[in-house]
Amino acid sequence: MPFNKVRSFLIAKSYDYFMRSTEKNCLHEWRGELLSQARGDLLEIGAGSGVNLPHYPETITRMVLSEPDAQMRKKLLRKTAQRQNSKLQITPWRADSIEMPDASFDTIVSTLVLCSVPSLETSLQEIHRLLRPNGVLLFLEHVLSDHPPTAIWQRRIEPFWSFCAGNCRLTRSTASAIDAAGLKIEQLTEAPMTGTPAFVCRTIRGAARKPVN
Repeated sequence: MPFNKVRSFLIAKSYDYFMRSTEKNCLHEWRGELLSQARGDLLEIGAGSGVNLPHYPETITRMVLSEPDAQMRKKLLRKTAQRQNSKLQITPWRADSIEMPDASFDTIVSTLVLCSVPSLETSLQEIHRLLRPNGVLLFLEHVLSDHPPTAIWQRRIEPFWSFCAGNCRLTRSTASAIDAAGLKIEQLTEAPMTGTPAFVCRTIRGAARKPVN
């Protein structure tokens, strides 16, 4: 089996297990608070094993869960097997290449995903394209530390970390990139991710809206 497939298999098998403490300590609450704002036609990029599913309002009219990793997508398909209906679609699309027309969604969700996309800028351009005017990106991401010594270590270990953790990058300034993509950040909360090493501790979460004009 090629190395990338082995790595994908191991990450998919272990991800939920290794994140369980952090989910209990903070992420579960943050997801619930953030995703209660979701509405209308929704796209989630990098849906993983479906950890966000319990937090979506019943009023969502259509849900597209996109997960490009085959092993993670298998877990997602198993989790949604009892929920398959005309409102739910699971796809293998990457965040920078969603096969949908412009202005297809009212809400796009990214939780701990924009750190690992090949190009943050390209993925955000795709999100901007797919959002309807007045549509909202709901995001929860770990970002570059604002503590200079920690930021130095993030840069030093990033190549190794990225190799082991599915292309996860430690040094992205995601809020600035969202703004540069033409989305207006209306809510922004910064908080440490409890129980994680300092180099992945700093997080931001919030909502960014696509202007009407």
